[in-house]
Amino acid sequence: MYGVTREIVEMYVSLFVHCKQYYAVQQRDGSYRPSRQPLTLALLASHLEGRFTLGTYVVDREGYCSFAVFDADSEDGLERLLLLAEVLAGVGISLMVEASRRAGHGWVHFERPVRAAYVRTWLGPYARMFGMELYPKQDAIQPDGFGSLVRLPLGVHRQSGGWYPFVALSADGLLVPVGETVADCCLWADVHVERVAVPVDVVEQVEHAASVVVDRECEPWGRGRIREWCRSQDIVEVVERYTRLDRHGVGCCPLPGHHYRGDVRASFQVFGGDDPHWYCYTWGRAGDVFDFLRLYYGLSVQEAWERLQQGMLS
Repeated sequence: MYGVTREIVEMYVSLFVHCKQYYAVQQRDGSYRPSRQPLTLALLASHLEGRFTLGTYVVDREGYCSFAVFDADSEDGLERLLLLAEVLAGVGISLMVEASRRAGHGWVHFERPVRAAYVRTWLGPYARMFGMELYPKQDAIQPDGFGSLVRLPLGVHRQSGGWYPFVALSADGLLVPVGETVADCCLWADVHVERVAVPVDVVEQVEHAASVVVDRECEPWGRGRIREWCRSQDIVEVVERYTRLDRHGVGCCPLPGHHYRGDVRASFQVFGGDDPHWYCYTWGRAGDVFDFLRLYYGLSVQEAWERLQQGMLS
């Protein structure tokens, strides 16, 4: 009935799962029970086949996300999402609309994992304009906490007993499902996804606000000076001293302690540009060049800062 294959599940993961280290299971009353176990392909296949329903966390514990979700719960929620899609398309942002039990969700996918603070600053005004909630709901979460949970799309809602497809306007202006099965919807999503980048001016706005807060609070160990030092470094050049990267910045993770059998599938990626950072997809952790070096050498923030001051961190 569903036609769910391994290829479809892997495609689904690339679109709708950011945090792979934990997830949540929907209960009959619609609530969720968190699980600290890894989110596997087998679990996701069962979700798509309707055996149980999973929720995913939008923001990881380093404050990064790969997508944002507009949640429209009002009776005219789908109509609002379509209007929002028009507005966003006018500024180069593609919105993928999914029906839901109450109304609908709108998904925006990013070219690479970005800080939740950037996303909330950028897309938050659109959510308020149309009376919706925006996920991520936090700039960051506690080291051992959870936050910004959304139901994974195309699963059976345990309270209503139905599954909800992605929808689009037909040639005659009617809102119709993009496919008849879960597999059809997955394939449609893979073809139609358009990943976007956070505008540079939004990044600069958030970073400026953060630097003002740091200056006011006189943050210990000179975090403002650490940021300045990070900006002076070529993160790709630094990381390539420790692991080989391909032309996309992908390589085997050299950071110790979390790849117990070795990073055989190259889950580590380094990004340059306006927001230089690294991200380990297996670990679900990200950071700047300072974080990379202190984690590689097993240093605390204070120890790494002291070495930096002495010119011994490189």
